[in-house]
Amino acid sequence: MPKIVDDPEIATVAIASLTKMVSLLAAELVVGMHSDDINLIETCVRTKLFASVEGIGAEPTAAGVALAHRLVEPVLRDLRARVEARASALAHAQAAAAAAPIGADNKATNPRLLH
Repeated sequence: MPKIVDDPEIATVAIASLTKMVSLLAAELVVGMHSDDINLIETCVRTKLFASVEGIGAEPTAAGVALAHRLVEPVLRDLRARVEARASALAHAQAAAAAAPIGADNKATNPRLLH
């Protein structure tokens, strides 16, 4: 992987920010309360994608957090696309199930076939 930044303090803050985000996502996956609410997940990630590292000043911290945001944006776009594709597939499956007759041979839906 090519070198992303020259300043090790910026890299340290970016890594700490990403680590914090991974922790948030892992907790979300375990709990799963908002697994279908991509807007809430994106908002939480963007809001919580910050880390303050002891001994690193405000300027490198801001640059590191900005780097973390640039790195995570493609991940969020991909996540949104996957959630939307899953929701679309689920909606199609539910529509198909609602349109299909109950029972493979119609015996459960047509009482005349039961005799």
